[in-house]
Amino acid sequence: MAEIAQGVKKLELLVMILPSNKKDLFLDITERFNVNYHISLQAFGSASDEIVALLGLKDLTRVLTFSFIREDKVKGCLAVVEDKINQLGINGVAFSVKLDSIMGIKNYLFLADLGGQKWKKN
Repeated sequence: MAEIAQGVKKLELLVMILPSNKKDLFLDITERFNVNYHISLQAFGSASDEIVALLGLKDLTRVLTFSFIREDKVKGCLAVVEDKINQLGINGVAFSVKLDSIMGIKNYLFLADLGGQKWKKN
């Protein structure tokens, strides 16, 4: 078990709130950072009509995605997501939350996209 613990990278929960029609684009981006599991939920903005008019928002339909990402990939992934949000000129939010633990090595290997790798003694 000590050998496994040495190679383990902590996981974080990556949260993105984006326009619904951009979901697949951003999930493709995260997959480049070894994110292989997503949960997506349809969401609706709660801004008042005045705020919507002031900000020029047309569509309040959003998608809320939760993904698991290794801590060593978070910074790069968030930078690419931020660049794409700015490039497209859309309203979106992306952030990560540290996770204290994931139960079981098989769950960890799946969520960290390490399922095909074998743990070896050094």
